[in-house]
Amino acid sequence: MARLLKISEAASIAMHALILLAEKQGEQLSNRRIAEAFNISANHSSKVLQRLIKGGFVNAVRGPGGGYSLAVDPEEVSLLDVYKAVDGEPDCGNCLFGRGKHCSLDTCLFSEMISDAEKLIQKHLGSVTLAYYMDRDIGLPVKGIEK
Repeated sequence: MARLLKISEAASIAMHALILLAEKQGEQLSNRRIAEAFNISANHSSKVLQRLIKGGFVNAVRGPGGGYSLAVDPEEVSLLDVYKAVDGEPDCGNCLFGRGKHCSLDTCLFSEMISDAEKLIQKHLGSVTLAYYMDRDIGLPVKGIEK
């Protein structure tokens, strides 16, 4: 089944990884453990974690006993902040298909609806912090995760 709202896999991994690191604040988790927690490729999670390091969200310690830890206050980081760090500024285009690709109309039939939906999604992502998900039973594989 197709979804109307799609967040990139990288942004989704980033949000999940940061929530996991927020849950395990003060600890370091290896890339392998983070990848295993979400059943994703370690290569993919590594690339996402590098973007999060560059964005200042995550600290990394190399070598044996190293890993990743949260570098920010979970109360201060919104899901929109994470989205922007990984995918850049949201594209608020007014055409569902992209001008000229599949539609020859001068005005998109869906432009108002798309604009309203984009604003609503950005508002929601901007208002929800990492801390919102801490200590909530949302099914994150936190228990039993070791370094």
